[in-house]
Amino acid sequence: MREQSTKTFCLTTLGCKANQYDSSAMEEILAALPGYRAVTFPGPADVCIINTCTVTANSDTQSRGLIRRARRFNPNAVVIVTGCYAEVSSAELSALHEADYVLGNPAKGEIASYVQRGRRAGAPLVAEGADAEQGRGVPWSLRARTASGRTRINLKIQDGCDMSCSYCLIPRARGHSRSLPLVDLEAEIGEIVERGFKEIILTGIHLGAWGRDLTPPRDITALMEFIESKKYPCRFRVSSIDPDEVTEDFVELISGGRSICNHLHLPLQSGDDRILKLMRRRHDSGLFSRVVTTLVERVQGIAIGSDVIVGFPGEGQREFENTYALLKDLPIAYLHVFPFSPRSGTAASALPGRVDGLEIKKRCALLRALGEEKKKDFCERFIGTSAEVLVEGTRDRETGLAYGKTGNYINVLIEPEAKDGGGADRVPHENELLTMRLKGPMWAKGLRGEITRPSSSSSEESRKEVL
Repeated sequence: MREQSTKTFCLTTLGCKANQYDSSAMEEILAALPGYRAVTFPGPADVCIINTCTVTANSDTQSRGLIRRARRFNPNAVVIVTGCYAEVSSAELSALHEADYVLGNPAKGEIASYVQRGRRAGAPLVAEGADAEQGRGVPWSLRARTASGRTRINLKIQDGCDMSCSYCLIPRARGHSRSLPLVDLEAEIGEIVERGFKEIILTGIHLGAWGRDLTPPRDITALMEFIESKKYPCRFRVSSIDPDEVTEDFVELISGGRSICNHLHLPLQSGDDRILKLMRRRHDSGLFSRVVTTLVERVQGIAIGSDVIVGFPGEGQREFENTYALLKDLPIAYLHVFPFSPRSGTAASALPGRVDGLEIKKRCALLRALGEEKKKDFCERFIGTSAEVLVEGTRDRETGLAYGKTGNYINVLIEPEAKDGGGADRVPHENELLTMRLKGPMWAKGLRGEITRPSSSSSEESRKEVL
């Protein structure tokens, strides 16, 4: 019998963890096709898939660059563009002519059929997908069972968004908020645990909205309570929730729990209340400040990160200084800083009071410098303490040492464990959860770690001694 020839595919992803999850699921679908195997983007490959993001104009630019790169490296390949940029700007992408197919988010689950159709002659085919009539969004049938080579696995439990932030296109790209039912969520966690993952990242487009559309309705705190009750042999990380979703019950749960990492990402966007109203955010600066202060006071060692948009229309010097002062005074662990990007069709794109581009760059630089200072201050607080560190698969290019991550999101460069009485040093292995003594001096991304003993997520006595 004649052997079937092998075909290769590559896939690259921009944007959020939900998009990363979708890419993992599409990769699994294609890897299951007879004769197909994955290669690293940009190939060479027979099929190239670009899973795009459209949260900013820069995301669009990066997406177009990757599409052109895929075609340049693979002139005879099937090139498929999908994701949020493809969902909201399909005509724009079709005009590029580098792609064979432009697939909306609902069509992600049908990726195999478009791959098997092969190259197209002429303009790209634009497809919304069979689930498009149910509202834009990725179908729940598209589920990932692997982590695409990552040590820490994403688990998408929510998709879509019902908020109407004035600057954001994502509700148009992802559709209404939808939650993975608890029975399905429990089954998928069980499968992930059986495969040996030590950290599960709960992710979604608006994660804090999980459960509101279920019957009966639930909320994110109820989900955390469920996870804590199960005593899974792994840790869980909450990717991002809004400040107004951090309730007293939520704080109580993570302050006394054992499964949820002491790390939260709380988007601020602006520290000026007038700008927050223009953004249509549901919190004000006072609420954000109270939530951060409460969490730091009651959750041991918690890392709190935040997003900030710089140069939103109407942001003058006073409004920017309000943002800077708020963040400077609060115990934030790190910042993600984004220049305002007007998105066509959003309310913010029509607002007066545009900020000069050079001024936006200056303000971004000031906030990024503050973010680096905050990160340094946060990490240095833990020098000399013990922490559970999950060993990841990547290694430092300069030293060859492994990286790891603590529960409170500190990156750790792991020193080999010296053997008593000589012999070879013990080298940590990926996916090991080890107790380490954190050490200075800081390196570019975090702290150094000295192994003190293997850890166990089921050992209560061990966990009391670590962060």
